[in-house]
Amino acid sequence: MKNFLKHNILNSIKTPSFIIISILFETFVAINFFFRQQFFTGSGSTDLILFFSAVPYICIIAIPALCYKQSFSIYDDFIPLSSFKRILAVYLTRLILFSFLIILLLPAILLINLFGSTDNGQIFTSLICLVFYGSAVISLCGFIQTAVSNKVTSMIISALILAVFNSAHLFSVYVNLPDFLAGLARKLSFAWHFDAAGKGILDTRDLLWLGAGSAFFLCLSNTTIQINKGLQFSSSLKLHHILLSVISLLIMLNGNRWYTRIDFSKNKTYSISKYSKSLINRIENPVKITYYRSSSIAKLYPQIRDVADFLTEYASQSRKINLIIKDPDKDQASRTMLENYGIASQQLRTVSGTSTEFITVYSAIVIEYEGNAETIPFTMAANTLEYDLDGRIRHLLSGTSRNVNIVIGNGMSLNDDYGYVIPWLQSQGFICNPLFIEDPAFANELEKCTGPLLVLGDSEIKIEQAIAIENYILNEKGSALLAISPYVTDIENNWYITKAKRTNLVELAEHWGITFENEIAADISCSRITMYADDNNQTTLLNYPLWISLLPQQNSPLGMTLFWATPLTFTDDNKNIKPYLITSPAAYSYEIDNQSPEKLIETNPFVLENRSLETSAHSRGSIILGAEITGPLSGLYNFSQTQNSHVIIISDQYFVNSLMTGYIGGDTGDYRNFEFLTNALLKLNGEEELAALQSRTNRDTSLYKITDAHHFNTLRLITFIILFIVIPFVILTTGVILNVKKDR
Repeated sequence: MKNFLKHNILNSIKTPSFIIISILFETFVAINFFFRQQFFTGSGSTDLILFFSAVPYICIIAIPALCYKQSFSIYDDFIPLSSFKRILAVYLTRLILFSFLIILLLPAILLINLFGSTDNGQIFTSLICLVFYGSAVISLCGFIQTAVSNKVTSMIISALILAVFNSAHLFSVYVNLPDFLAGLARKLSFAWHFDAAGKGILDTRDLLWLGAGSAFFLCLSNTTIQINKGLQFSSSLKLHHILLSVISLLIMLNGNRWYTRIDFSKNKTYSISKYSKSLINRIENPVKITYYRSSSIAKLYPQIRDVADFLTEYASQSRKINLIIKDPDKDQASRTMLENYGIASQQLRTVSGTSTEFITVYSAIVIEYEGNAETIPFTMAANTLEYDLDGRIRHLLSGTSRNVNIVIGNGMSLNDDYGYVIPWLQSQGFICNPLFIEDPAFANELEKCTGPLLVLGDSEIKIEQAIAIENYILNEKGSALLAISPYVTDIENNWYITKAKRTNLVELAEHWGITFENEIAADISCSRITMYADDNNQTTLLNYPLWISLLPQQNSPLGMTLFWATPLTFTDDNKNIKPYLITSPAAYSYEIDNQSPEKLIETNPFVLENRSLETSAHSRGSIILGAEITGPLSGLYNFSQTQNSHVIIISDQYFVNSLMTGYIGGDTGDYRNFEFLTNALLKLNGEEELAALQSRTNRDTSLYKITDAHHFNTLRLITFIILFIVIPFVILTTGVILNVKKDR
């Protein structure tokens, strides 16, 4: 059998069909990943789910074609092997060849890693699951080839059946199937069983289903050959075939009853953290978690399974947690209960036949403890679920609310100019308390507050308001995030930068030892913006160095974007100050021109794009754009002081402005600035562990490693050359060399 296997492999890899399949396989996956998501246009992601999810679709052609050449070996009676051993040898040959195709994907993964960070756990689980997928599909195609005598016909039928099996879970999108049929369709779908592996999770339900499918079709193949040859089964052989087939079917249909999920993801996003376990151990009385999930949403989205799985694992950590899953679609009482909690249904778009429809669904979680309740109004995935659960349970256990007090100090509107701030913070479990500097009772209202203070802008804050803010910070309960700058930008018109009217909070920060330089920071690591290049409405994509893209770092794990930020330096007087946000090492700055008060520096993107950095900028190096103060702190406007201050200062007042975040959001939205805001406020609220958990649930998939535009373009060209020229050429050349040696 070993020699037969070796013979099959050596002969297969030299065939023109395998060479063509190899080239098509590698190029299709690469084209789908790099071009479908526009990898090199600024919205690219190193998340490899889209990369691996393309494999099953090219396999619709690749695996039936791969199986075509070896089919004769099954029926060759001159080979001194039993029928089953021949089938097994041919099956292993095809699986090894398929594994070679998977290996061809590794250069692309390595090249992607040059642009940003890939998740090695995601790669590992995806490769493992692809091998199991290949095993199941190969055994299926093998069975079809034994059942259909014509090899061309069998190959076509294999491709058609495989196309159905790859997308069976989508039937519910186009046809309103009963729950039983929808569930069966999901089980039959290869894509559905690949969803968990694509996230970095090895789920035994998926592996058992694919493995049992392989065994089942191998048994059917052997049985079919015996029948075709007119051979009689011995009683023992017949019993073995029946038992193995029945066991395989039972595993495929009931593998979800007992299962294990192993989280290999980089941040262990889908595992219960130590913080969660310690929080759960603090529960003294029963906690009831009710997951209201519409059956219709479960039909359409594989990731919904992850939500139920994570809730099950979370509840298993304590006997005091009771998990209940209800379907509001079938229970009027559940819908009434959700209405009482203020949870509304969500509209999701579906396609039925040729028409587009909207379905009403629920996917909400209600947590009840000692007569109080917290809600998660809507959830579609499990990646942030642990953070959401812990925040709500912590609130229920402590009996205290998570407050944040918001002050807009630059004359802008909280509802209009910073319209996303309150909805975002409310979704993160904060109770928002807006304070208005125009209110004569501002100081009195602030004095009554608890929780962190968020100040956006400084140009309209008068001395009496600054004193009130200082008093709040110096109070033992006070902490603050100050997004301030001595300069203001006309963000709605010409982007001119001018001196602020007032800088009372800036002066307060300088009293504490933080100096705002007479410069505006710039960086090669910056946003690319679309501008009209001429009067013909032609657009061009420009690097804008004054919109700095901060690389992922400790206090901003995903990175973020700052707009026209001011460099910060520290005096030696206060040893309790440390950098909080820094630029890349390639940053520089533009000095303020005090001779032009209406336009302190050049902000025109076309001018800055073409300006020589060597002549217009200072020396390169990392620039501090955010600072953190902890410990003793004294006042500027009064003589009070505190021993337990906690202040975070960033030199950009527009980082959560609706207009500015809209510029960088694109079609999919860029929420990194808001994630940073949540993280900073959690730390100021004394929830450092929860802040760390919030960071854990997110992984930076941006192309942050290459900050220089020229280097980026060069590496892009190299990527295309390697993937679409070098690798196909090597495959083709190797095939030719092997065939020449064979002829000799």
